[in-house]
Amino acid sequence: MRKHLHFKINKALCFAFILAVAFSFANCNQTNASQTQQNIESNKEKTDELKSKNGYSDGAEIGLSSKWKYSEFSEINSGKAKMYLAKSNRKNKIIGINAGHGTNGGSSVKTYCHPDKTAKLTGGTTSKGSTKAVAVSSGMTFKDGIKESDITLKAAQLLKDSLLANGYDVLMLRDGDDVQLDNVARTVICNNVADCHIALHWDGDGLDYDKGCFYMSVPDGLKYLDTVKASWKQSEALGECLINGLADSGMKIWKSRSLDMDLTQTSYSYIPSVDIELGNQCSDHSEKQLKKQVEGLVKGINSFYGFE
Repeated sequence: MRKHLHFKINKALCFAFILAVAFSFANCNQTNASQTQQNIESNKEKTDELKSKNGYSDGAEIGLSSKWKYSEFSEINSGKAKMYLAKSNRKNKIIGINAGHGTNGGSSVKTYCHPDKTAKLTGGTTSKGSTKAVAVSSGMTFKDGIKESDITLKAAQLLKDSLLANGYDVLMLRDGDDVQLDNVARTVICNNVADCHIALHWDGDGLDYDKGCFYMSVPDGLKYLDTVKASWKQSEALGECLINGLADSGMKIWKSRSLDMDLTQTSYSYIPSVDIELGNQCSDHSEKQLKKQVEGLVKGINSFYGFE
């Protein structure tokens, strides 16, 4: 009888132990599942919290606001720029990258050369003395038949990737074959969103040789404009940094380094703003060459902002 009772007690104790272990295991699984969910939600919140210093999310599309100064001078503005955010080593700087040209119909529309509606001081796509300029020119064609707008876009996308890897946020003014933003709209968006504005171009100078890289500097007669007066020194300092960076990366530099040019981009900018010409219609524009040029441009940007 005692043996039988002892067996029953042991059996009951064993059953209780099994229940306790099962409960503990289930509770542990529930805790781990809860912790995993919390980690997922926490990581999602961290991703969701990533913003540019002025509050834009990664991938945000940014149009021209009618509240922004000089927006009323734009004629083509239904398109959007796009913000890209660096995921690490963030420098808290937004670089506006403008892949030159690439606006369907841009050559048939005109905008004022200057916000005060005075005449253009130099030649170029639009002749000297004109008060209105082509809203966005179609660009030139390389000797091998490739359109400049295709190469400026490719270079801009490579530059974007390199800048992001270096901790810069990037505002892409044109991120595809066509963007319905004229030169005024692109400039005004940069003025209000970016820390600087870098437009990529190749020069259609008609030469039969590659003359090298240079930037468009500001004519003295343009420096009286309120916008230009406030920014031209920084714009030219940025241009010099870009040229130095390109030279350090082995790029050919035009002997004059810069060319005074009255540009819509310059006239409407009140942040550092540069049109960088990465060669001409005879220049090598292979991907290998573009990557070298991008390396030089990033060196120049690092130098300008003191991140050498």
